[in-house]
Amino acid sequence: MSEESPINSNVVETIKTRGKNCIFCDIITVNDPNIILEPRSDQFVIIKDIKPVATHHFLVLCDKHIKSAKSLQPNEQDCNLLKSMVAAAKQILLNNGCDLNDTRMGFHWPPFISIGHMHLHAISPASSMSAFNRFVAFNPSFSYVFVDVDYVLKRIGCKEKNEIENPSSVT
Repeated sequence: MSEESPINSNVVETIKTRGKNCIFCDIITVNDPNIILEPRSDQFVIIKDIKPVATHHFLVLCDKHIKSAKSLQPNEQDCNLLKSMVAAAKQILLNNGCDLNDTRMGFHWPPFISIGHMHLHAISPASSMSAFNRFVAFNPSFSYVFVDVDYVLKRIGCKEKNEIENPSSVT
């Protein structure tokens, strides 16, 4: 039995398979304008979390069925996808009058995922979350459960060109 390549394990199920196995794929396929919010693209859609942990709790759902952010690979395609999802999350938060300084964005990390379809949480105001959600369930410092976007960007080697050319030096 041969092992699946990292690229194959990262990818897309067919539309036929989507509807049978994944609630987020169902939402994307149905494309209901009462559920899917703006901004949107051919790479992702945004919905409200059905169990919000703050006044504003959005999920940016990857259009492709990628199991989790841990499945992302160090390539330009995944880097661009992640950056697009983050930009959209920031935009919907701003559109809803949120303070980006009181926002938490990130991914639950396997095995601590409830739905095996990559989705970015955008939560604001983070200061209004319950102690459990703030310090455990959605805390990037408790990295076994939830990781922030920067962690995933670094993990897949997705850095801005000037960061690579001019790394900060420690004195």
